[in-house]
Amino acid sequence: MLKILQVGFGRRDITPPLGTYLTGYGDDERPAEEILDCLHATAMVVVQGETRVAVISLDWCFICKQYTDLIRQAIVQKTDFLPENIQLSCSHTHSAPHTRLRKTISGGVSHIENGRSYVLSVIAQIVAVVQDAISSLTVCKVGFAQCKSLTGVNRRGLFVENQPSFFAGPDEAFDSNMTIAQFQDAASGKNIGILIHYGAHNTALGKTRQVSRDWCGVMKDRVESQFHAPVLFLNGSEGDVGPRTNFISRWGHLSAGGGDGIESLREVGYRAATDAIGALIDIKDFRSELPLVVNTFDLHLPYQQLMGKEDVAKDLATGSGLQKEYAQSVLQAWQEPARTALHFRQTLIGIGPLAIVPLPGEVFSSISLRTRASSPFQYTLVCSQSNGSNAYIVDREAIARSGYEVATRLRFGPYIFVDDIDDRIVADCHGFLRTLFAQSTAE
Repeated sequence: MLKILQVGFGRRDITPPLGTYLTGYGDDERPAEEILDCLHATAMVVVQGETRVAVISLDWCFICKQYTDLIRQAIVQKTDFLPENIQLSCSHTHSAPHTRLRKTISGGVSHIENGRSYVLSVIAQIVAVVQDAISSLTVCKVGFAQCKSLTGVNRRGLFVENQPSFFAGPDEAFDSNMTIAQFQDAASGKNIGILIHYGAHNTALGKTRQVSRDWCGVMKDRVESQFHAPVLFLNGSEGDVGPRTNFISRWGHLSAGGGDGIESLREVGYRAATDAIGALIDIKDFRSELPLVVNTFDLHLPYQQLMGKEDVAKDLATGSGLQKEYAQSVLQAWQEPARTALHFRQTLIGIGPLAIVPLPGEVFSSISLRTRASSPFQYTLVCSQSNGSNAYIVDREAIARSGYEVATRLRFGPYIFVDDIDDRIVADCHGFLRTLFAQSTAE
């Protein structure tokens, strides 16, 4: 017999002060001049017997491993969670502070230091949001839904040119699945909280100097106004997916890299809200006897070999810009023990028919689609920018086509993932999900 399932939600304000550098778009001179809408830390704590997990959604662009470890340690000091049972996922808004210990595309050290001060200032609030969720734990029942949503669009549109751009490819493939879990009080039927998962860049606002949650903030506010419960948003495979705006670029194509202000923000956010509300209304079956299972696996993301000495010497002597900068990072890497892979401690969470799969970067759609197709769970949520940030996690088609996401891998340090990283992730996650599912059905 299953033990009772409890859930609690919490939310705190983590809006930065004006003057804080905003990240994304490769711009280090974008200090915040206006608060368009407040940034949030939203937590969902799920407990069954001795098993407990916390899923925290931060309205940040990304989070590095160092900050992940720091925040987890702060939470562990105040609660009885295991650090690996705390998931930190980012909404990937580009209108938030710089929250990793690596510069942006053109940002500098001042950008990093400015972001560090901000992160340290809100850790107490992030800890408190978990405590709030714990204090609100309630025996629950859960309903699930999934629908197709055109909130996002493939942003690597191909036209006459061979190389992808930030233009929208309206008829090209992307992961259009929106998945929802609605938690209600088992006794009264009152809404406790809602989880919404969807993959698309939160860049509808564009490169302004306004602090904003971007389109997911509009969606959350609208859904919350109708269901009177907090929404926790998890961004899915957003690496090659932009917001589906009606902003026409100066080249005559629909832009999917960023929108043109508040109108783009609203049109994308309300489209997402419409789909989410429709799916929520259609949920009729709520179940209280669901297993909560958690398991941590070692996901190894292998690196390519570093550049050879001749190539490094050539780029240092004759290269410019990114080439020279990358060669310098390789030269520095030779002074340290060689690394063969990124070792990522990946904690998978299963709540009945739903599985949450965190990955530390901007995941391409094909990885999510393939992982879901091979998963034994009915709903499989691949989450980008979770517990770390390691550039774009691209697929082999992107490698062949190149483009921005492939080229910018050079900006994340000397080590680059192997070209078949997508196949390796899908294969490993398939095995991990099968193990988790067997654990779930044995409960």
